[in-house]
Amino acid sequence: MTTGPDARARIRGAFVGAASGALSIAAHGIGGGVMMPSESAIVLLVVVSAAVGGAVTILGDRVPTVFVLALGQVLGHAILTIASEHHHDTNLTPSMLAAHACATVLCAILIRGAVVGYGHALSVLRRILPVLGVVLPVSDTERAIQTDYRPKVVLRLLVCSGSGTRGPPCPV
Repeated sequence: MTTGPDARARIRGAFVGAASGALSIAAHGIGGGVMMPSESAIVLLVVVSAAVGGAVTILGDRVPTVFVLALGQVLGHAILTIASEHHHDTNLTPSMLAAHACATVLCAILIRGAVVGYGHALSVLRRILPVLGVVLPVSDTERAIQTDYRPKVVLRLLVCSGSGTRGPPCPV
């Protein structure tokens, strides 16, 4: 039976896929591209970003995060350039190239920090959760000291509980 990818690979894939799409739009807009892409461009970008995230999940740590993010940025730039209603040159301007490069490096650092932080949080939870499930022993012996409190009011009420004035009237 084959096992699926571990949780770190899934988290890394989800972050890389989401960051590829979001940073493609942001860096493309900062670099001088169309600020609001069309609906078809966004749908195509979401599909490609999900495919990039799925590939990262399957490949795991065999491919560096910076390389996959750069590939996602290139694909995102190509999609936004081709599918936008206002066409501009397919060549990367220096400002757009710098925006894509800075976004790629910053995002790779953040994703690495998130994956490492997830590993630390998981190791802490693995130590804490078994302690929370420990059942404390309870003694089965009866208490040695018992109080002898018997209120006399209760006995008096039981003796005097004849026909009182409380309650609905008795039908005659």
